[in-house]
Amino acid sequence: KTGDEGMTSLFNMERRKKTDLIFDALGNTDETNSVIGCAVGSLTSKSISDDIPLDKWLQEVQSRLLDIGSAIATPNNEYTNEARANRVHFDEEHITNLENWIDKMDDT
Repeated sequence: KTGDEGMTSLFNMERRKKTDLIFDALGNTDETNSVIGCAVGSLTSKSISDDIPLDKWLQEVQSRLLDIGSAIATPNNEYTNEARANRVHFDEEHITNLENWIDKMDDT
């Protein structure tokens, strides 16, 4: 065995050092997702309503964080082919939805 010499691959198969900031970003995204999962598990029925389905919104945020992680792991460079770039495309509609949910919570 020769070991990985401190390198690992992104989704686009580009090799980078494990100390690259992209892996910090991926770890932070995963940790945020985990904390949101704990929050969802701690919600009480009083914090969920038909008007503000906080549990469903937070689960949607978790799903989008997984998408963001995929996008982070697939930088737009010479290593990324069109099929992979399309697979990890992040639609701006997700951002608009989140902003609308925040506005709705601010209004209550």
